[in-house]
Amino acid sequence: MRAARLFLVPVLAILSLAAQEPSLSGTWTQAKADDVAAAIDGTVADMNFIKRPIARKKLTRLNPVYKKVVISITDRGVFVKFDERDSIPMLPGGQSSPWTREDGDKFMVAAQVTPGQMIQTFKNDEGERTNVFKLSSDGKSLTLSATVKSPQLPKPLTYSISFGR
Repeated sequence: MRAARLFLVPVLAILSLAAQEPSLSGTWTQAKADDVAAAIDGTVADMNFIKRPIARKKLTRLNPVYKKVVISITDRGVFVKFDERDSIPMLPGGQSSPWTREDGDKFMVAAQVTPGQMIQTFKNDEGERTNVFKLSSDGKSLTLSATVKSPQLPKPLTYSISFGR
């Protein structure tokens, strides 16, 4: 009996700590956001006057300031849903898989999950987007740092959105 207690107490303590570790999974609501329009203007500022408005319009359409994100991390995969858009399913373990956005654009998408962080990538012939989701140490806030790169852009577009539970 004493041996069982010696084994059981540390196991329960470890399980208790694991259960308390904050999770990326859940529903997150926007708390604050960078000025994405200003970030877009800064990215396209060095483009010629013909391409600049076209790039600005496309970047504005493709980079909304999300109000809500729902993340679900399971053994079957990672699922991310922004606002009322369709959920983005990704394979577990960071493997890339094909995904088609609502507008018909096709991407290879992947999610690499580590404790307190997830890196989501979208890649196609036009460029790539990386979303880094970072959980605060207390698990109460989540920061999405987005980087959009394309051979058509003079420099990457970067911005952040913070969310709370």
